[in-house]
Amino acid sequence: MHARPLHGLRVLELGQIYNGPYCGLLLAQQGADVIKVEPPGGEILRRHETSAPGGSYSFLMLNADKRGVTLDLKSKRGHALFLDLVEHADVVLENFREDVLESLGLTWEILSARNPRLVLASGRGYRSGSPYRRLAAMDFTVQAISGHMAITGFPDHPPVKAGATLADMFGAVHLFGAILLALRERDQTGRGQPVEVAMLDAMFPSLLAYASPYLETGVDPGRVGNRHSVPGSAPYGAFPSADGGWVTIMCVTDGQWAKFCDLCGDERLADDASLRSAPARGARRDWIDSCVAEWTRQRPRDELLRLLEDRGIPSAPVRSLAEALDDPYNVDQGLLRPITIEGRGTVQTIGSPIQLRASQEGTGSGSAPPRPPPRLGEHNREVWGGLLGLDDETLATLVADGVL
Repeated sequence: MHARPLHGLRVLELGQIYNGPYCGLLLAQQGADVIKVEPPGGEILRRHETSAPGGSYSFLMLNADKRGVTLDLKSKRGHALFLDLVEHADVVLENFREDVLESLGLTWEILSARNPRLVLASGRGYRSGSPYRRLAAMDFTVQAISGHMAITGFPDHPPVKAGATLADMFGAVHLFGAILLALRERDQTGRGQPVEVAMLDAMFPSLLAYASPYLETGVDPGRVGNRHSVPGSAPYGAFPSADGGWVTIMCVTDGQWAKFCDLCGDERLADDASLRSAPARGARRDWIDSCVAEWTRQRPRDELLRLLEDRGIPSAPVRSLAEALDDPYNVDQGLLRPITIEGRGTVQTIGSPIQLRASQEGTGSGSAPPRPPPRLGEHNREVWGGLLGLDDETLATLVADGVL
């Protein structure tokens, strides 16, 4: 087996909740030695609503394959120890508010003075120096300010958030890319640099389908429910089945429309020559969708999907959360990776969507399981002793003093 692409890279993760930890997880899954640095009581997500061993389930899902240490960065000795550790690191990863590193005495200038090759990677809600930098940021609030809530839902209902934590995850993935770019540039210059990704900025590209008609015409499509922001495709929506399920169907091309008309056998649709071009169908999409719903209500979901798939018409089931998560595909492809935690049993951790099949083993069901998420302070002796040479007596004193 080849070494994973980031083998030999050391990351000090000061991440909390979702954004920083998911970026750290992506790095760890590609072979980086990610050392999660938590306050002595543990980071927020570890402590969040749990009485079971090891931390909250969300924490366990996001922190496999990492080492874990504790450190009070607010203490004088903790501050000094962290700077000593920085000398052995390639990346410091954090997602605090903009002013937190300054209050801790861990600005870029201070960190780079100790290690000029260091990359400081910062996940933010809002870009440093922007008019929004002082706003407290969570996924929910970033969805609101980014415009995503205004386009989510149906026109006769209030705006709603996307169910998924999009801002946190979009920001984490972009930050992962920024770190790799900074490391690539370090290969050329020999020096590290600070990189930053704001969740607000990372949400912007996904507005494309709504931004393009607005920027072109000045028209705000608003909330359009399950339909496309530009009226031009019909059918385009979620349609009920005879067994209480739902199926999404869309005809993007005129060829797909012709195949659908042949499939459903509805003469009202097939014989109307004015519907043979997409713009004309878009103008009558309410009526078309009602006709399609009449057809789908007569058949169970699985039959509908088979018929549509056989004709190459874009379609998919609207699956429940349980159906989506319990699909064996997730384990087979390594998107969920089971591990055993003492006192907790089997826990499913998040696998990597990134598959570099030429340079590493896959992360599917046949590969080695990930290392369990670290217990609080599990690797204190290994890291503080192994990297900084602190002996057991010193470590015990630091624990007693609340530094570790």
